[in-house]
Amino acid sequence: MIKKAGQQGLTMIEVLIAMLIFAIGLLGVAGMQSLALKSSDNSNIRSLVNIHAYEIVERMRANMPAVRGGKYNSIAGASTSTNCSPSCTPNQLAAWDASEWYANLQADVPSATGAVIYANGMATVTINWTERSLGNDSEAQIYTLQARIDQ
Repeated sequence: MIKKAGQQGLTMIEVLIAMLIFAIGLLGVAGMQSLALKSSDNSNIRSLVNIHAYEIVERMRANMPAVRGGKYNSIAGASTSTNCSPSCTPNQLAAWDASEWYANLQADVPSATGAVIYANGMATVTINWTERSLGNDSEAQIYTLQARIDQ
């Protein structure tokens, strides 16, 4: 019997190279998945910020006497107002609205701060928060909504 000298072990090298290429591909897929999750989370936060900005504008539209009296001007944080429902005065309702709005904003976007300014029939709602950027850093974000609310 004649022994063939030759290519022993070549198949093992081919399998190892194929596994290496497959592993690199899987790492790429995992990186893309991570990026997609960060982007989805950031999009969700931006939607919540938008909803909360419109929420305070609608609360102001429902309480025009307090708006005209300047009670919604310079909302900039949580207050210690208590619920006066069902018989609130416009001023008490404005304080309650500010307290509830800020508490709701903090519940949905813990890093957010918000401010409301009313002047000349226009409400300006500004919300600041930090979101995850594409790296591991966080980026400061600002959303500003201007709405005409006088009737």
